[in-house]
Amino acid sequence: MKSMSLWMTFLVAAGVALAVRASEADQIKSDLVGQCMGGREKCWKFQSTDQIKELAVKEKTEDSQKRVYTVTLQLQAGKGSGKYSAEARIEYTKTAGGWKLKQVGLLSLRKID
Repeated sequence: MKSMSLWMTFLVAAGVALAVRASEADQIKSDLVGQCMGGREKCWKFQSTDQIKELAVKEKTEDSQKRVYTVTLQLQAGKGSGKYSAEARIEYTKTAGGWKLKQVGLLSLRKID
């Protein structure tokens, strides 16, 4: 019985951790809308969250004033347009109102179909 209780506690904790990650990814997607990453030769302008087919956090570092994510993305501008795989560095700064997106750096962008 005790091991069953321990197992249930583990499952609940795992579910909460996944929910936090999912909401963190959703927040990042929302924050990216209106942002550009890249330069003249390779760039992506985020026009809606629908363009971001997948977003996974690879790495996250944080201190009291800065939060930095390295993420992988699957992008598609619209139906019938090409699909892209990207990696980006997303930096937030701490403000009086909370965390604010400071910059989006493109690490890689390639067409996958």
